[in-house]
Amino acid sequence: MTQPGRGVWPALWLLLAAAPVLAQTAPKADEPRGMVLDRVVASVNDEAVTLSEIQEEGQPVIRKIFQDFVGAERERRVDEAEQRLLKDLIDRRLLYQVAKKEGMLPSTAEVQGAFEELKRNNNATDDAQFRALLKAEGLTVEQVRRTIGERLAIGRLLARQIRSSVILSEEEIAKYYQSHQDKFRRVPEAEIHHALFAVGPERDEAQVRQRAEEALTKIRAGADFVETAKQYGDNPFGSGADLLTVRRGELAPEIEAAAFSLPPGGVSEPLRTTAGVHLIKVEKVRAEPVASLAEVRDVIREEIFQEKFEAKRKDYVASLRAKASIQVFLKEGEMLGGSQTARDDQTSGRRLP
Repeated sequence: MTQPGRGVWPALWLLLAAAPVLAQTAPKADEPRGMVLDRVVASVNDEAVTLSEIQEEGQPVIRKIFQDFVGAERERRVDEAEQRLLKDLIDRRLLYQVAKKEGMLPSTAEVQGAFEELKRNNNATDDAQFRALLKAEGLTVEQVRRTIGERLAIGRLLARQIRSSVILSEEEIAKYYQSHQDKFRRVPEAEIHHALFAVGPERDEAQVRQRAEEALTKIRAGADFVETAKQYGDNPFGSGADLLTVRRGELAPEIEAAAFSLPPGGVSEPLRTTAGVHLIKVEKVRAEPVASLAEVRDVIREEIFQEKFEAKRKDYVASLRAKASIQVFLKEGEMLGGSQTARDDQTSGRRLP
């Protein structure tokens, strides 16, 4: 299924993965309060935002805060979470209103297709299993379908309004690469075939070394390294010659020196370590301390794209806010059931999210 817009599915799944388990019983003293009687807490272009909508998304956030913090720090983080959650919900409501007005709502078939994809991504083999997975996260099928519809519509809107306007040049990519070299540093690594000729109490070292020399002679005469190692060597898994991807610092010094000095296709002399005698064949070496631009170009392009996309998205939402009628009606500590006591007769004096 074609996904309408970049980043829709990661955002959708983050929402679902962090889904709330709404409190149905009285909370303990060190837990956030459960749901209170539902009411309108905000208005976005005369469309109501209810307390239950905020709490639906906020419960996992507040529970994590109550687990990790106490006292003044807990209250500070609850206040920040309230502001962030309400702001995000208002922003999504604005975007969804525009998508709806522009006729960008997904069809029933599109929502169903996305729903089935979500089931596959969670390895659910049937509806009953998927419902059980959702229930464990405090979700219902109806909630998931509603969220999918909203995310698809918003993704389609952002794709049309923003994605097509994001332009990247090769010069930008090259400049980013040059100024962020530390992000692309790596430990040199090599791919090698390795054969062991074990030395032990019942194995004469001279005979073991002779077997290794015989194997090396055949290999250098054109015999296959793996087959020859299988015939002569003692690799522990019986595969003959293990193919290993190794990094500097992971090998015995004798083997490492050969692995990073031989050219691709090169075969070492017999190498002695405490385990025995070794032969290696180097298949590939990446010794450059920094990945090349060609290797990381797509990663850089995606990162720059996301930065530009997010900046334009914020500007676009800000323009919608400037033209919208937004009102917030909240009482202190009411939204997420934080440690402050809600006062029924006093609305919050907080700034508009």
